[in-house]
Amino acid sequence: MKLGEIKLESLKLMFANVDIDLYLDRIEYYKQDETYRDYLVNMPGAINRCFASIEEKRVLPCKRHEIVGGPMRSLVLRVDMDAPVDDFLDLHRVVYENDRGDYEADISFRREGNTIVLPAIGFGERYVVLYHPTIPRITAATAEDTELPIPDGIAAHIPYFIKGDLFRADEPNEASEARNWYEAAMEAIVSKTEGRSTSVKNIYSQTEGEA
Repeated sequence: MKLGEIKLESLKLMFANVDIDLYLDRIEYYKQDETYRDYLVNMPGAINRCFASIEEKRVLPCKRHEIVGGPMRSLVLRVDMDAPVDDFLDLHRVVYENDRGDYEADISFRREGNTIVLPAIGFGERYVVLYHPTIPRITAATAEDTELPIPDGIAAHIPYFIKGDLFRADEPNEASEARNWYEAAMEAIVSKTEGRSTSVKNIYSQTEGEA
């Protein structure tokens, strides 16, 4: 979803558009309208707080970074995740595989801050690091047609967080209800993700059973 679409959906939830519909190509006009102005001015902060909540809950799909083996100059391999990617938040798991078809879905590793310490690997071997990503923060100057790097199924619930955040003082009951909708949606997404991941922790090899 686009940033401006999130803002307009939030306004709709707050019943600011009782008599008219709202359109993305008119959002700059709405920023000057006293009906919507205060809400829109305060939305970037609320949206960034929602991004922080989404990160904390680990609901975004994991991203991957592949490490290819080479000459083995040491028994261990240290990978600073801040160097190869610019959106590293936290580690989910590390997958090992090789050209012989061996595959291990969740190998042991050590952490040194954002550096992962792994057994060294040689040619024909590789690690796939699955990690939880960060979300770039927005400002008041961020273009309204900016596509958020968030799946629509998650982004669709952000307006509930925004309503809960901006309505806390004026409409505490509605704010609480909206926040409950948001939290319930995030819990449901996490439950689905955890349910899918329970079956991936296995080890197999195409060479098993060979003489």
